Amino acid sequence: MLEISDEKLEVIRSMTAFDNVFIRTFFDRNTVEFLLRLILKKPELSVETVTFEHVLDDPVSKGVRLDIRAVDDAGNWMDIEFQINPREVNGRRLRYYHSRMDVQMLERGKPYTELADACVIFICRGDPIGKGKPMYRFQMKDQDNKVLEDGQMTLIFNADYPGDWEYKKLMDDLKSADSKDMHYDVLKERMKTIKEKEGEIMEAGHVLEDYLKKQEDKMKSEFVVNLLKESIPEETIVRLADVTPEFVKRVQAQL
Repeated sequence: MLEISDEKLEVIRSMTAFDNVFIRTFFDRNTVEFLLRLILKKPELSVETVTFEHVLDDPVSKGVRLDIRAVDDAGNWMDIEFQINPREVNGRRLRYYHSRMDVQMLERGKPYTELADACVIFICRGDPIGKGKPMYRFQMKDQDNKVLEDGQMTLIFNADYPGDWEYKKLMDDLKSADSKDMHYDVLKERMKTIKEKEGEIMEAGHVLEDYLKKQEDKMKSEFVVNLLKESIPEETIVRLADVTPEFVKRVQAQL
């Protein structure tokens, strides 16, 4: 007997790769490797490690949370982002993602030549560039159209492009919540396993619970921040936000 409500079960069964909470449930090393081999046209690519919600941070600058970070057997980094709102994708954001990855890759004292390749991939529900194309590829080039061999590449996909094109079936699979509607066997079988096997559904349910708890804490934190800015007494904040004094102190310490 599944210890999960029908309402949450329905939520899990409606999820796709574009749902943040579902990414680390649906994807694993095998599915990430399949996705990268297809997108990068590298059938021999071997993914050594995959991490989800990978944080690139330091004490003095803005942090970045990567949806999926994959490292291949040559040490090259690939970041896969699923973006519901295409308006949140812009050139400066992409530049910053690359910069944060570079800082993490190259150890102190190492020469620049040892910097591994880095590829940032945004798969969007819509067209962030606005030129009506299904896919955009960006690399640094000179005035003669020669590529600067800096090891960086950025790919942006419009998963909602209406026409037929090379990655149409892949985009449809990533938007699908039902294995019956999917084309690629690797993705189809993974979705079927998660949505139909009791153990996998239970695991997805735990992930959903964690996600909802984090969302609730985030909203409470924002509420507490606003109250603190208004110099509301701590005991009043505890009552209004329905939190503990320790919660208020944690939020206050981060300001």
